[in-house]
Amino acid sequence: MKKTIKTATIALALTAALMSGCETTHLDLVNTGFDAELFRKNLKASTDGKTVGYSFAISQNGKVVKFDAGGSARTQKDGELAYDYLTRQGTGSTSKTITAFAVLQALEAKGKDEKARLVDLLPKWWDIPMENHPLTVAMLLQHYAGLTPVGKDYKSLRESMQIPTTGYGKAHYKYTNNNYSICRVLLFCIVNGTTDLNGLSDEAADEVVSQFYRNYVRQNIFKKAGIPNWSQINVGPWNENGPVDSESGDRRITLYYNFQQPNLAGVTTWTTYLQAGPGGWYMNSPEMSAVLAAGEQGKLVSAAMMKRMKEDFMGYDGTRDGKYGTYYFKNGVWADPQTRGIYTVVMHFPNNVQVAWHSNARVTQLGSPETLIQKAYDASWR
Repeated sequence: MKKTIKTATIALALTAALMSGCETTHLDLVNTGFDAELFRKNLKASTDGKTVGYSFAISQNGKVVKFDAGGSARTQKDGELAYDYLTRQGTGSTSKTITAFAVLQALEAKGKDEKARLVDLLPKWWDIPMENHPLTVAMLLQHYAGLTPVGKDYKSLRESMQIPTTGYGKAHYKYTNNNYSICRVLLFCIVNGTTDLNGLSDEAADEVVSQFYRNYVRQNIFKKAGIPNWSQINVGPWNENGPVDSESGDRRITLYYNFQQPNLAGVTTWTTYLQAGPGGWYMNSPEMSAVLAAGEQGKLVSAAMMKRMKEDFMGYDGTRDGKYGTYYFKNGVWADPQTRGIYTVVMHFPNNVQVAWHSNARVTQLGSPETLIQKAYDASWR
């Protein structure tokens, strides 16, 4: 009986404290920390009305928890079409993050890591010169390889590897899509070896490695990330019936704009799997955010490899020094001669939060999207 009375007394005392001047202190203790909903509100408020169309998705602890969108996937100039959170567009160079996941995952499955030499993985008959023998997978992913671009097809990629490096290592950083185009061939060779490529024409080899790259990413990245339509996601525009080209007339395909020149009609790009690796995956922001979350959850690469990917910039561009630590990011930018294009960003935060942010305009009134995202996150803690 005494115990019951004592418990009731404590409860009454706590209630009284909450109703007294101490109330604010107690409530503050409950409502502290990162707030994903506030992050959504901040991102939306910072983006609305300053670009043509956009979406973003926030992941936390392995799940997409918030998303939003606004503006137009097609303006009145092209027959108005709203941009919503399921709208897909070209992701540009944030596709490199996906490619890095695939290559490093394949290496880990073979008991190797990013220090593996390219000469030991690519076909012997490519006759890679001695100058290029020290080049590693990491150098390719970091843009530290010093290779000379020739073209996007298989023959050109082989020729690029046959030109002696202009210098390798961090001091020789040179950002080029060529490095991630080579990854299309490299991924096939890591998983399958090189025997099946021997004797093929350059055109046939290109088809084999490009088809393999697309299928591998679908099966081992998108499916493992839990994306519902993982088997359909494509390089370049697509719908439920498959790839879409300029002849199809599918009005759901997003167009790309210059926000500061609204009288210009929209454009798009018709990338195919034969150009995959450095860019081109056509996705919505929740799908991209799901990939980032899966990476952080250890579903795509080991935790140690995920850490090195970010810190050593394998599939990532750099960092932002934020209020709550170091934020790692990758962006994707493309534009035509009239600066109609795209801007995409992926960013990882220290508390297992990630964001994918897509815009269908290269020129906007947003300033730096990376800075916008950083500030929105920093202001999302209570």
